[in-house]
Amino acid sequence: MQVVHGTAGLIQEECKIICKRGTQTLFQKKGYDDFFKFNWDHMYNELKMMCPSMLAIISSIVSDIPPSVNTKPFMHIMVTAAIGLHGRSQEMSAIQYMVGFLLTHGGCTQRDIERLAKIGVCVHPQTIHNKLASWQDKLDLEILSIRDSWANGGTTKYQLIGDNWDKNILPSYRTSDQKTLSLHLFNMYAIVDRVPAEKNTSESFLDVSDLDLLTFIPSLTEQKQLMQELTFIFATSVIQNVPQIGRLFKKIYPEHLNHTYSDYAGLKTAQYPLGIYDCNENKTQEVIQLLKELSDKYVPLKDGKIVEPVFFGGDRLTDERIQGAQSAMGNADTAKEKLEGFISKTEDFHRLMNFLEAIHKLTYNSGSGNDPCTAYYYRNLLNMRNVKGKVKNSYRPYKLLYYTILDAVLLLMFFTYFNLADLDSDIPIPENFEDMDKIKQIDWLDTICRNILQQFFFENNEDICHAVREVLSDPEHEVNYWTANLEDGHVKCHFCARTYTYVGSLKSHEMKVHGVQIKKEKKKATVKDQDQLQDYILMLFKLTLLHKNLDTAVDMGDGERCVRSTKYELPIYNKTNKVKYVIASVHLTSLISGVLPGDQSQSLISNRFVNVQGGKNNNIALDEHLEMLNRDSKITCTGHQTKESIIKHSKEYAHLINYIKYFELISGTRKRKGFHHLPSYCEDVRKVAKDLLEHSALKHTINRKLKCKDLKIDRNPFENCVSGLSSMIHRHKPPTPFRRLRDKHI
Repeated sequence: MQVVHGTAGLIQEECKIICKRGTQTLFQKKGYDDFFKFNWDHMYNELKMMCPSMLAIISSIVSDIPPSVNTKPFMHIMVTAAIGLHGRSQEMSAIQYMVGFLLTHGGCTQRDIERLAKIGVCVHPQTIHNKLASWQDKLDLEILSIRDSWANGGTTKYQLIGDNWDKNILPSYRTSDQKTLSLHLFNMYAIVDRVPAEKNTSESFLDVSDLDLLTFIPSLTEQKQLMQELTFIFATSVIQNVPQIGRLFKKIYPEHLNHTYSDYAGLKTAQYPLGIYDCNENKTQEVIQLLKELSDKYVPLKDGKIVEPVFFGGDRLTDERIQGAQSAMGNADTAKEKLEGFISKTEDFHRLMNFLEAIHKLTYNSGSGNDPCTAYYYRNLLNMRNVKGKVKNSYRPYKLLYYTILDAVLLLMFFTYFNLADLDSDIPIPENFEDMDKIKQIDWLDTICRNILQQFFFENNEDICHAVREVLSDPEHEVNYWTANLEDGHVKCHFCARTYTYVGSLKSHEMKVHGVQIKKEKKKATVKDQDQLQDYILMLFKLTLLHKNLDTAVDMGDGERCVRSTKYELPIYNKTNKVKYVIASVHLTSLISGVLPGDQSQSLISNRFVNVQGGKNNNIALDEHLEMLNRDSKITCTGHQTKESIIKHSKEYAHLINYIKYFELISGTRKRKGFHHLPSYCEDVRKVAKDLLEHSALKHTINRKLKCKDLKIDRNPFENCVSGLSSMIHRHKPPTPFRRLRDKHI
């Protein structure tokens, strides 16, 4: 016992020294930067230097051998030491703060945190909230610094991204007074641009009133670019789903399709949470108040004037609400008061979702379960029971179904090209293949894919949009009749010199005075010897391939391909009556075609993505990133059950989310793997491909019919989609970035 008492005295002396105020040990450092620079190695080394005896005693309790860093015994030693030292001195509480952050992030109730604080595991919940509240100014400190630099000519810029943050809070006891509380708030992040824009001295916006209608559909040059992009997607699919081709090309075929911004695509994106605001975006007055607050804080100003507008991204609803607020303030005196410090834009994740909704509308119907080779038929064949309801509620299951069918069609086309009737047959490879260099080997595969695409996608034609082009380029066509004679914002009569401000007035004039009656466009007669199944498969193949082209463009950070894709989406949105995204497509094409100056147009194209982990193929759309952040913050706020408490602590959620990510990093916590690599995907693709082969889906069979009458059967999906398109383009072409609501005169 004398040895024990002597050792205890030695440990007491060590603990007195390390717990002394002003020693600035890691246990006492509780500043913002201290928590985000904390490291378990540093803590161990500090204990080893200042308290070697105490560390030896605790280590002998936990383990017989010295444990390695980040193992469970090592963590037990560190936490045991932290709780012991915190018991001696309340100032030694850094680890207790960290535990408190974890508990608060997980939605632990205040009462439970109090109970754990009583036994020294963490600090009191009020202490945690006081600490987080003191960090509120840290949220946008870096952004404000960039703003000031931007206002003084700096090249580093940023954009804002916002989305509605909705949550239902259920009462403990439901009464007539206590009902479900529906919260409508607004979450925001600032994203620093990765790609610097070239300096543009022009301060004025270009007039695009004469922008040609053909600008809004893909040109022949753009379709040649599309061929290169689809060839890459086709070849990648074949490599993944044909084992023989995979063995030959997996190591040599590029995983990234190079583009203008490839050098920036792999860089991590700097992002800063701005917190949750008490704003319901369905109320214009609240949106105006929010934009006024944001203008004062985040728009670069010099002498009270806007240096350059900031892009404000979101879904189509957010885009529309910001434009409505700007329109409501259009009569103000200055550009800042008119809310012209922001240029709203629609982001790519909601575009992807709505494009798939349009494809679903054309190709998916629950009444087609008895029609082989249809999307719903394969949903049942593959037992994908999570493919149900609306696409926006089950986007990823629907996308997986359509991509499975697409890869199966590509697989079948590849084998059909070689006249092989069995998917297990060997692909005939050139005799001197092994002697070829890598470039020639890749060119052999690309040439085959291009030939197949030329036959099935472009139908041996250079213009897949020829039906739309013929109509939009013909001013005499009945679709263009009322908008063909536009002059200085007025519409001119076709028979006399009268002009009118409103198209409705012109229609009334020509009907009464000139007896004009525009006949409705007749539906095209059914093609003789039509094979409805083959036409349906080719339509589904073309549409899904275009969707995947946009999807991979987002993954690879290819902004140019993203904005080109909108020209293919526009006719399909018009065909399926998705008016909001018709408008979004017209706006995006207009913004990059002359409404914005060159540097802002380049920034809009190039800085559309967030890369959290680095790597050229790891980009995601800004709005998808914010959707995930919304989900995380809703988990974090479960400990707060009133609107007042959520708003009061809303600035804390971003810090908690950031700290949890940092804690996982320093603690070696294994990240969730997700469902990016499904083990049965290749088997599902082959199963669908064999079924397509059994039904000879790609072979023309005369008068083959589908039983379901609700499916659209247009071999070329860009046919029958021009009705009202020219009017929609003229009506929604924005004269300026800030006045983008519809032109009521047309």
